Amino acid sequence: MSADCQKLVDAYVNWLKSRIKVVDLNGVCEITTPFLDRHNDRLQIFVEKLPQGLRLTDDSYIVSDLEASGCALDTPLRKQMLQATLNGFGVGLSADNELFVEASEESFPQKKHALVQAMLAVNDMFMTAKQRITSLFWDDVMHFLEGNDIRFTPNIHFPGKSGFSHKFDFVIPRSRTQPERVLRAINSPSRDSATSLIFAWTDSKEMRQGEARAYAVLNDSEEPIRQEVLAALSHYDISAIPWSRKNEFAEELAT
Repeated sequence: MSADCQKLVDAYVNWLKSRIKVVDLNGVCEITTPFLDRHNDRLQIFVEKLPQGLRLTDDSYIVSDLEASGCALDTPLRKQMLQATLNGFGVGLSADNELFVEASEESFPQKKHALVQAMLAVNDMFMTAKQRITSLFWDDVMHFLEGNDIRFTPNIHFPGKSGFSHKFDFVIPRSRTQPERVLRAINSPSRDSATSLIFAWTDSKEMRQGEARAYAVLNDSEEPIRQEVLAALSHYDISAIPWSRKNEFAEELAT
């Protein structure tokens, strides 16, 4: 099974390499990634070489796009959640609303990975925000766990066999009857968000001691979850928890 898992990781890395495009813009590298935003456009990052190393940025795209779509980051809750999300990936926010990281040539792969994951996470967190929404999905999941006496630790990073570090939203420790369980809250389930979780889980699972299980908490409040998302998660033994059926899983998670 170990060899099969490594083949999956290798296939994913090869897929990434084949779909990355790089353009030199007067000394600044424009890197187009395979990952899509909510407009189905590929995410881009820009790399500038400085005397002290490399600076990677989204050129203010994520925050500017959200604000242009009517999702201004002008409330304390949204600002707090934005900063908490960025902190979780080690990504900064500039005065011009750029998401950025600084890196050396050696740390570039991990820093690039962290920046892209932060861009996806921020885009996902706010993309369905409407005037009537008073809390964000991550908060809702946390309150659900607390309300059902489910013990957990939030925002945990696990190392993977690839060398990348992967962030999970909640970890439920092992009990006498259940193995360790990791949860990722996905506000807008899509092929990309499922692929991101699948890679994170298959890459880090074997690094965990003992048995472990993964869950995807999927927000289906706005629209049904597409079958291709559920099928992909099931294929990799990741349990899907539709938000509309969350109470059906409360006892399982609490034991």
